[in-house]
Amino acid sequence: MTGNRLLQRVDFAFEHHRQSSIAVLPQSFLMHSISIQLEGPSTVEVWCGEKRTRVTLLRGDMTIAPYRFSIDRANVEPCEFLQLHLSPSVIDRAASEVGGPPTIVPVLGAVDPLAEQTIYQLEEELTSGRGTEEYVSLLIETLATHLVKYYAEETCTAKEAGGFPKYLLETTLDYINQSLDRNISTEEIARAVGIEPARLARAFRVSTGKSIHRYLNER
Repeated sequence: MTGNRLLQRVDFAFEHHRQSSIAVLPQSFLMHSISIQLEGPSTVEVWCGEKRTRVTLLRGDMTIAPYRFSIDRANVEPCEFLQLHLSPSVIDRAASEVGGPPTIVPVLGAVDPLAEQTIYQLEEELTSGRGTEEYVSLLIETLATHLVKYYAEETCTAKEAGGFPKYLLETTLDYINQSLDRNISTEEIARAVGIEPARLARAFRVSTGKSIHRYLNER
């Protein structure tokens, strides 16, 4: 495994990792860990007690391991990813400002373009040499607020592997429901909401329990 720590402060650390296949030993996370897949497909299997979760991660997929979350073991295929570690105090501040709970749920392979683009922008600011501390802090605060809004235990719709957060599920359903007077394809819907067709199809099925084709046929 190779890694490059781009920046570390008291309240966060940002890293770029590239690794071969690995068997992960039991571990507990001491910070909130948010990862964005940079290449794919890469299959991940995670065991938490008796529960086994398996998902094939594609480029852009997001994984969240909250503070104090523990896994018993995991198998990870070769992959490359960006990883942001946030101290609990960052999430606590965001929760206080928006009036939401500070408890973030674990998520494996969520499709969330807003969080994805925020982390890409953070990488750009940290590697270009042009990023200011104020703008980096703003990006961190923006992402923390986003996590509290859409990945708190009470509000998260992406608890299963590969799902949508609430805002993207609602955007996708709104577009479909407004287009029922004509034939629409998965590719058109994907363009409208700004994600790849394969990721759209997987996340839609996980979040609704139905394929896009079945959902359209039932309208």
